[in-house]
This record gives sequence, structure tokens and C-alpha cells, in this order.
Amino acid sequence: MKKIATIVTAFTLLLSSVSFANAADEVTAKIKTQFEKTFASATSVEWKKTKGIYVATFKDNGQDLSAAFNDEGELLGASRYITFDQLPLNVSLALHNMSGGYHFANSVLELTANGETSYCLTGDNGKFRTEMKANSYGDVTVTSKMRLKIEK
Repeated sequence: MKKIATIVTAFTLLLSSVSFANAADEVTAKIKTQFEKTFASATSVEWKKTKGIYVATFKDNGQDLSAAFNDEGELLGASRYITFDQLPLNVSLALHNMSGGYHFANSVLELTANGETSYCLTGDNGKFRTEMKANSYGDVTVTSKMRLKIEK
């Protein structure tokens, strides 16, 4: 569980446009070899490092992806953005059946780690902006909830 939290933190930092020092020269041959083996058709690869995790951002078949590796070259997880319409049916149905009248952002982060896929998304119901995480079975968890300012 601690490993998943570390991965999610690394991706969150990466995707929230926090600037890190360029770690391209620090990436070991072991990590680069594993990356090239796993993502053979990747292009435009850029590396960043934080807290011992190496994150590659790249293009593969026209999609923007990120992948996180540890010092040993082990793939910890990968992510990409998909549209709301691309969510698996289990997740779509679970979100549709949620109470609260949420309208969801079209951009969803799909994260795969430890053989499991999760979807991070944001819903807005006019009173709250709620960040949620769903697994591929359709189990939805609220990760944060923020009251919206209501103008009178």
C-alpha cells in the first residue's frame, strides 16, 4: 500500500506541473533498458527524478504517457489521460448511479500499478468539487471534497 501511495504521489507531482531538475543524465542503463523493453515504440522521452523514483513522460502511438521506475529498473506504474467516454462500463455505471448530481470532467487519469488499474477523476455538483478514485470493478472512493463558493 505504501508503494501505491508513493507512485500516486509521484504522478500527482509530475502531472501538476511541478518543476524538477532534469534527471536525464542520472537515469541508469538498467532503467533505460527496462523502459525500452517495455515501451519499445516510445518517442519524445523525457526523464524526471524525485525521491528515488524515475518518471518518464513520452509518446506512444500518438498518446501521452508516463511511467515510473525504481532504482532497480522495476516498473512501478504507468499512467495516461483518457476521456470520460473511454472509462470501462463498470466505472461509468457506478458514477452514473452515484447520488449527488455530479457532472464529471472529460479528462480522466488512468493509472496502472501492481497489476491494478485505477481512474482518478473530478466531479462537480454545484456545491462541491469532489476528487474521486475508481477501480476497474466500479468501486468509487472520494479522495477529497471542496466546497465551492456560491455567489449570491
